[in-house]
Amino acid sequence: MILGTASATLIGAMFVVVSIGTGFLTRDRSIGIRTFLTSTVTNLSATLFGAALTMVPALDWLWLGGIAGVVGIAGLVYEVREMLGFSQHNHADRSDWFWYTVFPVIGYALLLTAAATALRGMTVSVDLFAAALAFLLVAGIRNAWDRVPGHDAAHARMTRRRQFDYPVRVANLACP
Repeated sequence: MILGTASATLIGAMFVVVSIGTGFLTRDRSIGIRTFLTSTVTNLSATLFGAALTMVPALDWLWLGGIAGVVGIAGLVYEVREMLGFSQHNHADRSDWFWYTVFPVIGYALLLTAAATALRGMTVSVDLFAAALAFLLVAGIRNAWDRVPGHDAAHARMTRRRQFDYPVRVANLACP
């Protein structure tokens, strides 16, 4: 339940950050947005979904294994796509590569392992499921925190640029 609460809170915070910087989100930055912001929200959403799944009272091993398996496969496919997208970012360093791609892959691999053990009715699947959600939450927390300073700096640069452009525009309007 704590994982779900943390995920939901961070998803909400990510939407607040995105809505504050609407001028920052342009088409020429769409690859970066898709790679960095979308992957963070995706990992946090998977954690939230997994936490909600554990609240289902009549959930049996077959359903837990099936749903965790589908989410795990979808997550791995998405993260492989993210790895390919990272090649388009020259400014991303090794820590970004690790936290945005490798760490979530570990989480989704744990989710698949939890699914396989749940389908066999093994109780260790619950521990693996919790570990997978914890990996995805830690990646989401780190990546959400990583985006905020860069977003704020870019927003500040745009604001300063608008302040300097404004008097020029007014002066051009005043003088025919």
